[in-house]
Amino acid sequence: MNFHTHDLHAPMPAIINMPLEWLRNPAEASLRAEATYSVGIHPWWMAETAWEDLKEGLYFWATHPQVVRIGECGLDRLKGASLVVQEEAFLAHVSLSEQLQKPLTIHCVKAYDRLLALRKQLRPTQLWAIHGFRGKPELAQQLLAAGFDLSFGASYNEDAFHLCPPTRRYRETD
Repeated sequence: MNFHTHDLHAPMPAIINMPLEWLRNPAEASLRAEATYSVGIHPWWMAETAWEDLKEGLYFWATHPQVVRIGECGLDRLKGASLVVQEEAFLAHVSLSEQLQKPLTIHCVKAYDRLLALRKQLRPTQLWAIHGFRGKPELAQQLLAAGFDLSFGASYNEDAFHLCPPTRRYRETD
């Protein structure tokens, strides 16, 4: 299965990340009957649009039966809104994930220290998976020990990939 893609026409089975336009205007969305989706507010999107303006779409889609994961959401120290705003939005996604009992797909760039601290503090019951993981084996080991699963795209560290147990790693086209 393709764990994470932005391609609305991806071959199945795949989890398609809902585009920003569907959050802004749910009535314009056209879901594929055979598809499964994830819904979240990407940290980059919050540089263009206040995340509060996207909340309604997030909550609208999160309960849809074809939505099987919450996210892509997360923390990015290089791009997007301020880390304070990103963290506020991320915490809302975590809460939604827990309430709906749907796993979380996480985008993380240069913020693993904060992400690990939040996981330890929040103690979620739902699975958290890092998508597009490219880190070194040491970081992979730290994340796995903290309870994260890892998803690997086209570019990744071979040693980190092989370190990750098959039951806790996914493949994606992003």
